[in-house]
Amino acid sequence: MQIPNQQHIEFYEWQINVIEEEWERYANTSMKLLIQEKRLFVGRIWGLQESHGNVVLRFKSGLVPRMKQPYVLCMVGAEAPGNSSDWDFTYLQFRISDNPRLSGFNTEIKTINYLKSDDPKWSYVLVNGFEQKLLSQIKDNYLSKGHHPLVVVAESDPPIDYLINLKDFVVKNPFDAILNLDVTVNEAEWSPNSLDNSNSVTTTVIDLLDGHKTILIQGPPGTGKSHLAAEICEQFLSKRLSICVTALTNKALMEIADKDGLNAPLDQGKVSKTNLSSDEFKLIPKLKPVDDLAPIQGELLLSTYYKLSQKQAELVAGKKRFDLLIIEEASQAYLATIAMFSSIAKKLLIIGDHKQLTPVVKQKEQAYKIHPEIDGVINGLETFAFNNNDISNRLTFTRRLTSEAANLTAVYYQNTLKSISKDEGNTKFTSRYFDMFHSNGGNSIAKLPASMQGFTEKDVIRFICQIGHEILSSNSNIEIALLSPYIKVESGLYEQYSRLSSDYSRVTLNTIHKIQGLTTDVTILYLPLNNPSFDLDANLFNVATSRAKKGTLIVTFKQIELLTGASPETMTFIHRCHDVSPQFDWAFKKFLEYDRFQSL
Repeated sequence: MQIPNQQHIEFYEWQINVIEEEWERYANTSMKLLIQEKRLFVGRIWGLQESHGNVVLRFKSGLVPRMKQPYVLCMVGAEAPGNSSDWDFTYLQFRISDNPRLSGFNTEIKTINYLKSDDPKWSYVLVNGFEQKLLSQIKDNYLSKGHHPLVVVAESDPPIDYLINLKDFVVKNPFDAILNLDVTVNEAEWSPNSLDNSNSVTTTVIDLLDGHKTILIQGPPGTGKSHLAAEICEQFLSKRLSICVTALTNKALMEIADKDGLNAPLDQGKVSKTNLSSDEFKLIPKLKPVDDLAPIQGELLLSTYYKLSQKQAELVAGKKRFDLLIIEEASQAYLATIAMFSSIAKKLLIIGDHKQLTPVVKQKEQAYKIHPEIDGVINGLETFAFNNNDISNRLTFTRRLTSEAANLTAVYYQNTLKSISKDEGNTKFTSRYFDMFHSNGGNSIAKLPASMQGFTEKDVIRFICQIGHEILSSNSNIEIALLSPYIKVESGLYEQYSRLSSDYSRVTLNTIHKIQGLTTDVTILYLPLNNPSFDLDANLFNVATSRAKKGTLIVTFKQIELLTGASPETMTFIHRCHDVSPQFDWAFKKFLEYDRFQSL
């Protein structure tokens, strides 16, 4: 079955409308109310870390944005009232104001970490994302003169331009072969060729590309997808061919740029990137900024999906095509994304894993009213893969996961995933909670009583933060991730962890949707089962449980054993986890007893 062109268009029109309506509700809310709801933050630019291209912001303690999140930073105009409690105007009025001038420049930023402060009244937050020109203006016009400009940190602008570009492509290309693939083909009919990546498969993949216009590589967790992409780029550049690597996020592009395979091309000035920020330039000084996205022989362009989608029509009109275009993070590509970028590529390499994070769709349950098989256009990589058995390949060895972890994760990959981890047999770390983790880096599970008698969810979150903080305090070279499917839980993790430490340099506190590509040493995943089908979504669950090199602890409730609706692979995974409920229960009770004693 194909999705009719009109329904395909309707999907993008509907999603754009949903996002715009959500944004309008935010933008038309008064600034002072957004501040009270902690959805908008007021602070000052306090300093620069010039060596890294970062900016230090100062906020009142307790009124700070979430860490490791994207935001928009706006300079407050000279004509705005001095006290933010008097800001009755909306955020939209603030952004578009002219007379009086309420807002100055605005730029996209990302929060990185708290900085240590001896003054309890203030919190200092490190952010990046500034272009070099703007950093120089801030230094010369303000900080060098002793001024600390007032700024607003607000939620990111809605990502609708990318969706508009995809919709326009669908409108103009109703007969495109990829857009008209069968969306009812299922995984039972798919049998990718296994690639033994225990050694380099770069030459193998290049040979495959010699015989086909398009090759698809499925890369399960820890199989070295970014390393492979970088090595292939190096080989094509040595032949003076034009290459583009495109990914959903700038972070994914920087991970490829940082791989050893691109050292020589960087030294030779052959690698450029769209929207090169100051911190990215500080990290890799030999990256070149670029505005013109046209192919250049012997050079590599790194571009986000959004930036490349802006230029696709122009490149097609000029009959300009890359000799090789690599779609990275392809699990997050719509079907139209793959079709659009195929049109500007002589050779197309698709690298991703449809068992990991798929495109985020707002109010997804409503999408099925447009077409019952609309998932076929949302999960583009899956649709493309299942329709192209002959060009599909799967990497089969993971360097991240130990054998126990790989054997569990393998349930999502027809049991083909094997471990070649250097941490095999060497995953022990110092912690009084170590008995809650698998002795060889596997997955363990703690199931709490369903009734929550004697404790609250806040207690669970506090204990998870205590475990994480104790592990970090006892091990100077370990990184840890505290994860959950829910933004509300993430906020609770931040609130409780901030009482233990202001150092976020080695800890990730986040929702699962935000951690594609993350590698850490230890993961603690909290599944409250508020919405079991969401908690146990196969893609989210697979991503969350495959990040850690030294072990993953799942904290959840006993009713998980009785749930229906989760995929067979997910339930198999859960039943095979090492059960540490007795150890967790004992330690949790001791934690609560001590906590209550301290409060007397």
